[in-house]
Amino acid sequence: MFKNFIVNAKLFFDRTIKPEEKILKKSESKLEKFSRNLKGEWSNLGQATEFPALWSHIRVFYHELPTDLLDEKSFYIESVFDYMIDKPCKTVVSLKESKEKIVMSNYRIIQPEDFWFGSRNPGLLIGLTKDRLFATNSACDIIFTYDEDENKFYGQLKKKKKMFGIEKGTRCKDLSRL
Repeated sequence: MFKNFIVNAKLFFDRTIKPEEKILKKSESKLEKFSRNLKGEWSNLGQATEFPALWSHIRVFYHELPTDLLDEKSFYIESVFDYMIDKPCKTVVSLKESKEKIVMSNYRIIQPEDFWFGSRNPGLLIGLTKDRLFATNSACDIIFTYDEDENKFYGQLKKKKKMFGIEKGTRCKDLSRL
């Protein structure tokens, strides 16, 4: 019974701070649309409230970095447990668009504590340089595809083949458990 409860639990993240509104242009690339929907602050408060025994409340912040850092679109990311906001987990991801997909590659930061709270105070990210980053295993990359009919991006971990989707920039669902 407990296993069925977990399998049927719908996982989602709601955006808590929406990015500035922009007029959608027909010339906007999938990568630009994906990035615009990704940046901001996200929270799983609904999930944590509905299933407190299974999920802690976390907040995830995506701050866009200058393109010249990794020579491609990239984000500084901080994840924090709501009860440990002073100890964020942070990373950098890069996004590449190729053919019909977007590849999200992960990087770790050397001495990450130097950049804590940088997603909320971008001035703290000034010292973040390419030599302070190292790529993680490419098996952890996430491959995103876009479904124009549903206006959704679907992601799949390269290694575990776990599926999830970003729906109109408002939530992320783990589709492997639905």
